Amino acid sequence: MKIIVLASGSKGNATYIETESAKILIDAGISYKQLKTRFQERHLTLDKLDAILVTHEHSDHIGHLATVAKNTKATVYIHEKSFNALSKIDQMQFKYCFIEADTIYKIKDLNFVPIIASHDAKNTFGYLFKTDKHTACYLTDTGVVNKKYLPILKTIELLIIESNHDVDMLLNSNRIFTLKQRILSPYGHLSNVECANLLKDVVSSKTKHVILAHLSEDCNTPEAAYNASYEICKAKNVKLSIANQHEATELFDLETA
Repeated sequence: MKIIVLASGSKGNATYIETESAKILIDAGISYKQLKTRFQERHLTLDKLDAILVTHEHSDHIGHLATVAKNTKATVYIHEKSFNALSKIDQMQFKYCFIEADTIYKIKDLNFVPIIASHDAKNTFGYLFKTDKHTACYLTDTGVVNKKYLPILKTIELLIIESNHDVDMLLNSNRIFTLKQRILSPYGHLSNVECANLLKDVVSSKTKHVILAHLSEDCNTPEAAYNASYEICKAKNVKLSIANQHEATELFDLETA
C-alpha cells in the first residue's frame, strides 16, 4: 500500500492511496490541474483512478469533485446526505455509489470502512483501509473521536490524523468568537493537544507512521503540531510527518516500511 497526502488544510484536501490493483483518492478539494502537477512531482500519473471517497461536503474537500471525477472517470463513493448537498449540475457529472458508516466496501484488493466523524456537516466520514498485508486510516475534520474506534486504531500501520490548531493561537487570533466556538466544539476540529492525547491511546507496536493533517495556517504551526506529538511517537519508534497545504508529502510505501 502506497499513500501520499497531496494537499491538506482549509484551502483544499486530497489524499492518494494505491495498492497492487486499486487506485483511489480521498476527497477532491484541489483542482485537476493541481492534482496532476503534484502527481508528476512524485513521478506518478493520475490515470486509471478507480474511486474518489468523499469525507464530507465542505468546499475544501469537494470543491473540484465533479471536474476530477469527470476527467478520471472514477466512481464517487459518498453518503447520500453529502451527495444531496452538491449542486444538481455537479451531481450529473459522475458515477456514484452511496455508502454508510461502519460497513465494509471493496474496490479490487482494497477493503475500506467509512467511520463516523464529528463535524458540522451533513455527514462526515473518516476511512479505514485494509489489504491482505497492510492497514491505514484517514481521519480529519472531527471535534472528537468516537471511543468505539480506538481498539481498531491501535492496529493501524499508517494513521493520517487531524492536528488542526493550537488552542492559545486560536483564542488570541482575530477570528470571530462564533468561529472560535465552532472550531473548539465537539463538531469542530482536533487541537494539537487533543491529537496528542488520542495518539497516547492508539499508537502501538503496530504503528509505523503518523501523519498530522489539516493544520490551520493561521492558528497553528508545523512546529507546534509536531512538538505536541513527537515524544509519543518517538517512544514507540513511530515516524511522525506533517501534511502540507501547498505541496504533497513524500510517498509512504508500507511494503518498505
